Amino acid sequence: MWAAILLSACLGVTQSVCRVSERRVLVYDPRPELGIGMHQMPDEQIALVKALGIRLVRHTMYWYQVENSEQPGVYDPQALAEWDELVRRCEAQGLALLVVVHGNAPGVSYANREAGYRRFAGFMAAMARRYPSIRYWELWNEMDAGFTDLFGAQAGIPLLERGKLYAEMLKVVSPAIREANPRAIILTGGMTDTGDFPRGVYEGGGREHFDVMNIHTYGVPVWWAFVARGLRVRGIMSEFGDADKPLWNTEFGIDAGNLIGAWGYPHDRGEDDAAALDAMQLDQWRRCIEQAQALGLYQKILPYQFAAGNERNDDEQIETRTQLPAGLTIHDFGFGIVRADGRTPRPTYEWLLAAQANADLGLGAPRTVEAWIVNAEGLRPEGYEYERRDAALVVKGVPLAPGEATVIDLISE
Repeated sequence: MWAAILLSACLGVTQSVCRVSERRVLVYDPRPELGIGMHQMPDEQIALVKALGIRLVRHTMYWYQVENSEQPGVYDPQALAEWDELVRRCEAQGLALLVVVHGNAPGVSYANREAGYRRFAGFMAAMARRYPSIRYWELWNEMDAGFTDLFGAQAGIPLLERGKLYAEMLKVVSPAIREANPRAIILTGGMTDTGDFPRGVYEGGGREHFDVMNIHTYGVPVWWAFVARGLRVRGIMSEFGDADKPLWNTEFGIDAGNLIGAWGYPHDRGEDDAAALDAMQLDQWRRCIEQAQALGLYQKILPYQFAAGNERNDDEQIETRTQLPAGLTIHDFGFGIVRADGRTPRPTYEWLLAAQANADLGLGAPRTVEAWIVNAEGLRPEGYEYERRDAALVVKGVPLAPGEATVIDLISE
C-alpha cells in the first residue's frame, strides 16, 4: 500500500501525508480540532459558537428538500436561496461548513438504488459546483442503521453487505464531486457501527473514494465509546492500509434521558436534578475532549449539539418525574450546550468558553510545507515544483493552514 509520512514542519508542527489513491494525495494538519454541530444557524448562535474559538460547523442539507420532485436535476428555488444566504453568512463570519447530505429524494429507494446513486452523484456535483467554498462534504448520516434505505438497513441486509453497497455509491458519487470541485474533501457518513460496516466499505473497494473516515460514538459513558470505538475503526483502517487517513468523529454527546436511563433520577440519590444533569453532561464532554487532545485519535471532533432537546424517555415519565426549577423543562437538559431558548449557556458551554480548546492551533495562520510521497515513480504533482530525493517525490511550497487539508493531484511525467 502507499505510504504516508509524518513530516516535521516549521515551528515544530507536524503534518500528515495520506495517499488516498494512486493519483490523489491529501496533506493535512493532524492536530485535533474541536468543531460543533448546529441545527439552526442564526447570527446570535453563530456569535456564541465563535466565542468558543470554534470555526468548523456541521450542518445538514436534506437532499429531498432541495431536489423535491421526482425529476432529477430540478432544484427548489427557495431551498437554494436559503443555502445561498447561509453560505454567504458563514463566509462573511469566518466559519467553515461541514455539510452532511442525506434523505432520499422523491422516487429514490432501495429497489432502484443504482439509479439513486447516479442521481445523487448529479445532485452532489451540482452542490459542490455551486458552493466552492464548502470543502467538506459528508455523504449520508448513520446510513449503516437508518435515515435511508439505499444501503439495505430497512431491508435487513447484513452490515458487511451494507458497507459494500455504500462503497458502490462512493464509486459513483465521489468522482462527480471531485470533478466539480477538486478541492473538496469527502467524508464517509458518520457510522454507528464500527465493525462490519466500515470493513464492508473497504472490502467493497471504497478506499480510494473517500478522504476522511467518520464515525459517531454515542453510549453511556460517552467517553468510553468515544475512545473504544475510535480505536476499533483505526484498527480496521490500518488493516486495509489506511492508517494515515484522517478519522473524524462528527457526533457524540448525551441528553438527560440517556443519563437517567443509565444512572436513574438524581433526586433518588439525594441530588438536585438540574445541577446533577448539567454536571454529568459537562463531565462527559470534558472527558471526550481531553481524551481527543491526549490521544490524537481523531483529527476533528464535532459533538452533538450546540442546541438540541432531550430525545430518550425510557419510562415515558421523564417530563413529570424530573424535578426541575420553575420555567425549565427536560429539553433545557437535552443534547444542547445551551438551554432550550437557544442562547442561555449551560455549564458545558461555560467550560468550553474558558478552555478555548483550539487556542494552540493557530487557526487562520497559513504556512507552506514540503510533502514527501513515496512510490510515485513516473508521476509528478500538478501545479507544484518538486524534486526527487531518496526515492521520494518531494513536493515543494504546499499551502497548509492549521486545521485544513490540501489536495495534491499526481499526473504522469
